Amino acid sequence: MSAYIFDIDGTLIDSVAMYLKGLQDTMHRYDRDYTLDELTFSNGIPSQDTARRLGFEGVAATEMINQWIADAKVYAPAVDWIAGMPDALTKLRDADNKIGIVTSKAAPEFAIDDARYHFSDYIDTAVLAHDAKRNKPFGDPILLALDRLGETTEDAVYIGDTITDSRAAKDAQVPFALATWTNQPSDALQPITYALKTPADLLTL
Repeated sequence: MSAYIFDIDGTLIDSVAMYLKGLQDTMHRYDRDYTLDELTFSNGIPSQDTARRLGFEGVAATEMINQWIADAKVYAPAVDWIAGMPDALTKLRDADNKIGIVTSKAAPEFAIDDARYHFSDYIDTAVLAHDAKRNKPFGDPILLALDRLGETTEDAVYIGDTITDSRAAKDAQVPFALATWTNQPSDALQPITYALKTPADLLTL
């Protein structure tokens, strides 16, 4: 293994609850009540797709997404790296591996996270929403990341925590490593090549 491609939310940082609670608060502003479970579909897909599924289009979608980002920021102080992840990334890089990110975040959203968590200090490339022809769950973003890294599918692994991540890895014909610190293995997440218990398990792949 020489190329490690990561999702962000729930994989590198424990931010899933932040975005779900933020979206719930935003929907309250529109007098729409959802449980957190009812909003879990938004984890791992582009914010524009979330807006569309909630019935927002065009300018209304943009306004909703901007409000969502603002509402999610309230919960940002509670978000941090997954314990042990920075150390694992450092060791992977020290061993001359290539590291990339494939995320459904748009550029402005990624910039906010990068400024706080300094992903760019650890990675060689980041493929954001709409960089590739098709977003996850298609494999296009993973393949684009590998192309940028000069690596092949045979030497790569994609690490994520959602069904969207699993489907993208399968479509790209890349092994999928499940971040079990966020989601436990299930039939819906198959095929799972590796079930990672901690970030340190990355060093054994």
